[in-house]
Amino acid sequence: MPMRTPCSPWCGRLALTASIFLATPPPVCAFIEELFSQHFGGGGGGGGGGFQFEMGDGDPFGQMRGQQQRQPRKPKWPRGVSDKITKKFSWVKGTEWNWNNWRHVKFNKDGTFDAPTGDCQQGQCLWAASKGKVYILWGEAGLHELEIVGTSPTEPAPSAKALEGLRLEGVRTSDGEKCFAAFQRIFDHEAAELDKDLYEILGLPDDADEADIKKVYRKLSLKYHPDRNPDEETRRKFIEIRDAHEILNDPDKKILYDTGGMEAVKKLGKEEIAKGENINTQLGVSLEDLYNSGVMKAQLDRRIVCRGCRRKPDSPKCTGCSRCPNEIKQVQQQVGPGMFIQREQEVQSKEKCKQENTVIDVNIEKGMRDGEQLTFERMAEQRPGMLPGAVVFTLKARKHSKFTRRGDDLHMEMQVSLREALLGWQQSIKHLDGHIVEIGTEDVTKPFQVVKVKGEGMPLRDDPATFGDLYVKVEIMSPTTLTESQREAIDAVFQKGAPRSEL
Repeated sequence: MPMRTPCSPWCGRLALTASIFLATPPPVCAFIEELFSQHFGGGGGGGGGGFQFEMGDGDPFGQMRGQQQRQPRKPKWPRGVSDKITKKFSWVKGTEWNWNNWRHVKFNKDGTFDAPTGDCQQGQCLWAASKGKVYILWGEAGLHELEIVGTSPTEPAPSAKALEGLRLEGVRTSDGEKCFAAFQRIFDHEAAELDKDLYEILGLPDDADEADIKKVYRKLSLKYHPDRNPDEETRRKFIEIRDAHEILNDPDKKILYDTGGMEAVKKLGKEEIAKGENINTQLGVSLEDLYNSGVMKAQLDRRIVCRGCRRKPDSPKCTGCSRCPNEIKQVQQQVGPGMFIQREQEVQSKEKCKQENTVIDVNIEKGMRDGEQLTFERMAEQRPGMLPGAVVFTLKARKHSKFTRRGDDLHMEMQVSLREALLGWQQSIKHLDGHIVEIGTEDVTKPFQVVKVKGEGMPLRDDPATFGDLYVKVEIMSPTTLTESQREAIDAVFQKGAPRSEL
């Protein structure tokens, strides 16, 4: 049976205990294992004393007892100790240290702490860093407080060479026993990069727009270009600026960075990013809008992720912010001794969200039609680490008082008197853009005759300089009564017709 121990004083005693342990029936064996765990804390903290039995393939009772193992309780930080890892200590993520000249421990990027002790399995040990200290919640050994000895790096993702010689020194708070750790290596080079502030690298505020980002990038890329400054530090700075611009200049990567940080950007490259639902809504437009083009301002109430809350939660901009909806993440779950599966789990979000009244400028182009759709990508509600869906506007043309549209043509109706129908008429029509169209005739107008005015219809969608036609239907308004003199005048003008034949 494998045995782990950080130091030698227990070795002789453990050898005898191990032989007894193997010959002990399963219930008693489990009891003895529990006693050792309680008395020696699995080696957690302090001077590094303790041990852990590994019951795997070499344990004849491992599979039997695996069914009876208790589900570990989620550790809780003591009151007054924050569970945050501040930006100053982001470089600690993904690093490995030698603990008390014993064994190596790891500071994982998700805040879990790995140590070769029984009480640090399944994410039961945690670490945090704030107020100049590194805190470790090490199973039954409890809280450890340590400080950095040496010059801490100022970069979020320093090289291993920059960390050489760094130490952590502190105490186990339960009994004041001293402990220390010496830096060994970076085992997760991506971890510290996840805390990079791309806006800070470019010297921009969080709400910088596309034009600001491009302007600053051009300026900085010229300043730090390797052709002008061949030294290594400038080359590293140039690469950092270039990489920041590459992300902020890509619409998908930028929204993911703004709402989920570098971790979400990395997942996009692995095609592990989900997309939110679209918002479909109607946008009422007038016939004038479709004829003339223009910009309409559409308002939308939606949830957004407040990136500023991550850095400055007390900022006035964060007034009214609250925790975002739970996130869906891939987590490891133990299903048996040494067996883990990946599954989706809903976890509480660490991000802050707020409701925002968003104004979207909708550009209406000449010749657009009723029912046409305009799509605005990434403008739907936001959730951390997800690509927002699109806002899709469906144009709904309102009824016009004068014109009716049919395809690219316009239709309207007008009335003329009986006299005008007989002797001719002229009519001025004010068009949708305000220009005047003159139509008329000197000939006799037939009832419901349609007059075509070429080129006075709607602009064509694909060729706005070309227009459809205008069709005017003319209705003749006959008088309802006639005076005797009018009747005589009409009788004198029109020849009396022959008698009508039987129908």
